[in-house]
Amino acid sequence: MAQPIGEILQQLADLDVFFYVLPFLLIFALVFAILQKVRLMGGEFEDNKGISAIIAASVGLLSLQFDQVPIFFQTIFPKLGIGLSIILVLVILVGLFIDFKKYEGPTSIFFGIAGLIAVVIILSSLSDYSWWSGGFWQENMSSIIAGIIVIIFIAIVIGSGKKKPEERRFYHELGKP
Repeated sequence: MAQPIGEILQQLADLDVFFYVLPFLLIFALVFAILQKVRLMGGEFEDNKGISAIIAASVGLLSLQFDQVPIFFQTIFPKLGIGLSIILVLVILVGLFIDFKKYEGPTSIFFGIAGLIAVVIILSSLSDYSWWSGGFWQENMSSIIAGIIVIIFIAIVIGSGKKKPEERRFYHELGKP
């Protein structure tokens, strides 16, 4: 006898598959992929996936020790689905009237809109936590602003120190480093 999909999903929810198993698998897969890509172990352990799997499993299980990670995932992924739906509708509606291959502008506009939607999703998900919407920001606003200014200043200094490719070529031709 066939069961309705809603009943099957409810049984999985009753077994805490959505609360513990899926967040663990997501964190495990991300940490494992990062360890394989970065090759942190290097040398003789470079191709040993067992060590990466143990580290990824440990990080995945430790992240589920308290309920913050599963609750965050329960908050952010439904909002992510809504944000993706909005982007999809925009792409479909604009795609009816504009040829994306012919114009570069619409593509950059959609990346901007997608970035804005991502920021809204993240901020609205974080607003469900007391540290985000509580008195933390009011008490530490001057420190936060000072930190942002320092980060911007460091980025400007690092960005201005790099020579442009044509300047490098010019100085190279003159014999200067």
